[in-house]
Amino acid sequence: MHLLIIDAMNLIRRMYAAMPDHDNKEEACMNRCINTIADNAARLEATHCAIIFERKEPTWRHAVWPDYKLGRSPMPEALEKVLEQFKKGFQTAGFFCFEFQHWEADDVIASLAAKSAYNGLSSTIISTDKGFFQLVDQRIQILNHFDRQLFNEEEVRARYSVEAKQLVDLLALTGDTTNHLPGIKGIGIKTATDLLTQHQDLDTLLIELPELELKPKLKEALETQWRNALLTRKLAKLVTDLPLGINLNDMRIK
Repeated sequence: MHLLIIDAMNLIRRMYAAMPDHDNKEEACMNRCINTIADNAARLEATHCAIIFERKEPTWRHAVWPDYKLGRSPMPEALEKVLEQFKKGFQTAGFFCFEFQHWEADDVIASLAAKSAYNGLSSTIISTDKGFFQLVDQRIQILNHFDRQLFNEEEVRARYSVEAKQLVDLLALTGDTTNHLPGIKGIGIKTATDLLTQHQDLDTLLIELPELELKPKLKEALETQWRNALLTRKLAKLVTDLPLGINLNDMRIK
């Protein structure tokens, strides 16, 4: 058995943006999304599928960090109006749709993938969101449909030069412009990667910081901005233990 998990809004918005404007654009986008899901399900030999939506409402991350996702372009109004039609179309095509009130789709997807892995079920998450890379292990992989790239543990390691489990700490140091998370100013990918290669994780780095011989500017940045790093890590880390109440039969592809 194999579970295909779809980041619904990521797929829909990316597909919609890539299509030319015409009178039936929304319906054409829905049909293209359905074909994309069906094609990937067949190629990956998926037996189960869950398409995860989210509601347009603040989440716990906004409560912790009001600037979360600040500056993101809003969803096109014409697309927002027909999202319920997308859900009905997906369900008619035999795919299970789900959303969890007050929680981002990212956390729902992470919880579903983690719980499935715990129970021995492998899964593929279709999304272009790099935040999902932190979940990658022997049972969880990420597929960027638009770039045709499949990320397993080896691919994540090749791309970031750290292990998947270290990616949250990498974001804690560098920040995340996509989600408007601060990180530590002045620390880029290379420096963050070097620090994590030497010290394994953010906690160890901060504990050992007083004794470390680092460039003065780097050490000062860590000493004065470490709270931003911890905040960013908290926000970047996906929740994997939500009580979703979904059973395997719900997600079986019909």
